[in-house]
Amino acid sequence: MRSSILLIAATCFAASFSAPTADNHNFVLHEKRDGAHHQWTKRTRAHPDEILPVRIGLIQSNLHKAEEYILDVSDPSSPNFGRHWSAEKVANTFAPAKKTHDGVAEWLVKSGIDATRHTYSTGRNWIQFNGTVAETEQLFNTEYHYYEHDLSGGYRIACDEYHLPQSVREYVDFAMPTIQLEGMRPIRNLLPKIAAKSSQTGLTGLANCYDLITIECLRALYQFGPGNTSAAGNEMGIGEWADFLYLPDLPLFFANYTTQPIPSNTVPEFISIDGGQTANLTYDNETGSGVESALDFQTSYSIIYPQKLRLYQVGDGVNIDSVGTFNIFLDALDASYCTYLGGDAPYVDPEYPDPNEGGYEGPLQCGGAPISNVFSFSYNQIEAALPVSYQVRQCHEWMKLGLQGVSVLFAAGDSGVANRYNAGYENSCLTSPDVGPYVDVNGTRFSPSFPTNCPWITAVGATFLKGENISDGEVAVALPDSDDPKNDYYSGGGFSNVFALPSYQSAAVTNYLTKYPPHYPSHIYNNSGTSRAYPDVSAIGLNVTIVYLGKTFGVGGTSASTPIFASIVTLLNEERIAAGKGPICFLNPMLYAHPEAFNDITVGGNPGCGSAGFKCQPGWDPVTGLGTPNYPKLKEVFLSLP
Repeated sequence: MRSSILLIAATCFAASFSAPTADNHNFVLHEKRDGAHHQWTKRTRAHPDEILPVRIGLIQSNLHKAEEYILDVSDPSSPNFGRHWSAEKVANTFAPAKKTHDGVAEWLVKSGIDATRHTYSTGRNWIQFNGTVAETEQLFNTEYHYYEHDLSGGYRIACDEYHLPQSVREYVDFAMPTIQLEGMRPIRNLLPKIAAKSSQTGLTGLANCYDLITIECLRALYQFGPGNTSAAGNEMGIGEWADFLYLPDLPLFFANYTTQPIPSNTVPEFISIDGGQTANLTYDNETGSGVESALDFQTSYSIIYPQKLRLYQVGDGVNIDSVGTFNIFLDALDASYCTYLGGDAPYVDPEYPDPNEGGYEGPLQCGGAPISNVFSFSYNQIEAALPVSYQVRQCHEWMKLGLQGVSVLFAAGDSGVANRYNAGYENSCLTSPDVGPYVDVNGTRFSPSFPTNCPWITAVGATFLKGENISDGEVAVALPDSDDPKNDYYSGGGFSNVFALPSYQSAAVTNYLTKYPPHYPSHIYNNSGTSRAYPDVSAIGLNVTIVYLGKTFGVGGTSASTPIFASIVTLLNEERIAAGKGPICFLNPMLYAHPEAFNDITVGGNPGCGSAGFKCQPGWDPVTGLGTPNYPKLKEVFLSLP
């Protein structure tokens, strides 16, 4: 729905509604949005008869053992290393206890929500019912309003805070729709910044790597050879939300920029999720639509071939929330996470069937999509703009994929210690946690990203060549724009304000903070030394070659470095499978246990928020992580593990 609908609603329902009538003497605050509404303007009270799809996330069992479980199968020193869990074991281990179901169900019935209206998820970790605004306001002792998005004009219904009875609170993770407003943003690539190099079509060799990073340059830099195996079940996955792959560019890229022959009819396996389509009709140099997919697939395919790629095209591109969050992707992989059959957030995640004109008319996909061993993603959100409960619950889902043998890699972002939050890619930082609004274009506090802040994924930063020759090594990527600072490009990195420091990372982060302490106070960044830090690793992320609409470009972004690193992991898994072993699952414990397998990056930084940001230092740092891959050393490590 668009702003015109919102204005009609405001006209019809502008009358003042009475406050909820529930007896609230035993209610306690459960969640409250920090600061002002990020990119949303509160309008009128929601009409009391409007229907809300209410979903209550039940406290899952054994999540306090999440780190123990994931490290048991991913830590090289563990006797159970590589013994991945089945999906059934994951679902059974984390299913909520019976007293949790019974306690919440009893409360709903006493509140007038009859049991015949309750629906449980497949994994019984969600309970859902459709209720009016009036019922929901009374249930949560809150008030709902219409909120209009400042850029898209779309609207959502939400509240600023909500309450639960003290006797029920211990059973509830969080409820929706309540305080959720923020959506997902693709990480910008740098096509508009880099001039077309169409005259260099067919450029080969290593003499011009500083101008265009080709597959040959990457092979020489990281010392890996062409792929020569294609193990069944080891197909690499790449998720796309806002971008679409233009297939005619693939054979042109293969013909001009790969020394290994790749048939011109080679295309990725297409996996449509909730109306994802194979083509978009808006390919042009003005919008840059298609650049992200070109960057992801052309480079990755050339690295891993003859292994195959999977394109997970998520969302119909019509829904105003089609660039939503990662939940509808998780739905398609795991039926136990789906809406009503799952875990989406109304007014944060897209709705299917799509009510918008021309939208996908089928139901939300719930399970059935193939699961790859390695996934690469170039999208993220602003940590401070999302409810903590929402981030924690989704982070646990990435952990569950890790338990099943999946490696998940996310781009660390292109704004240094800042963040990008709108269509113009304007940087935003944060104000002090004690002062609102928390997300602020003019803020000075560093702004971490989600889900790169999740300790169960691998966050990838970006580097570039130090000099004209490959042998000169690498530095942290730096591309300032004196004319328009919003186009500055620095590798994203920092310290989470939500997630704790995982044990696998503790020694590396402590070493950095002890030997090279950043000279910023606690109101500038989380300097506690007890928080999740990122990135974990890096790879080349500037002047990476793509063919776009028949022309050659050099493109940059951590959205370039992430699929490069993910492709190298896929090659390493091929090596293990050929040796009769299984793929590595969650990567980080193994990576941090072997810093010698990386090219340490000690030059550069990631400015932002009116500061110089962090600096590269020997060892791990919050600019380039452990460094960039040394394939022969990583191969030795991978093959030495059981």
